[in-house]
Amino acid sequence: MNATTKTTIEMARTLARRGFAVRSIEIQTPDGRGWCIDTVAPGRARHADGHWGPTAGAPGGFRLFEIDHDRDDAWIEHDPVDYDTWDMGDLIDYLNAVGQPKARPSTTRTSDPTT
Repeated sequence: MNATTKTTIEMARTLARRGFAVRSIEIQTPDGRGWCIDTVAPGRARHADGHWGPTAGAPGGFRLFEIDHDRDDAWIEHDPVDYDTWDMGDLIDYLNAVGQPKARPSTTRTSDPTT
């Protein structure tokens, strides 16, 4: 864990002890992209018209937004396949899969260009 992560966790813990609700976190994946993870309380979900609000029996979970600090556009939401919200395990697996640096194309030639 690096110093920034440790300090941020300590700040969130201190705020929570003083009665503040920590509702989202911003992370950076190894490929350098930024993400915001928002918590969704149980009993809230996306309605058919797209807005979020009270929904009986909704389990809660997390919403995931990709952040592009170089653009002024709205954040891009990444939805889970089956539900309105991510559970913790699926969200971590997804970020691990999409957040790795891309392999650079090889510059090694496999054939002689003069033939």
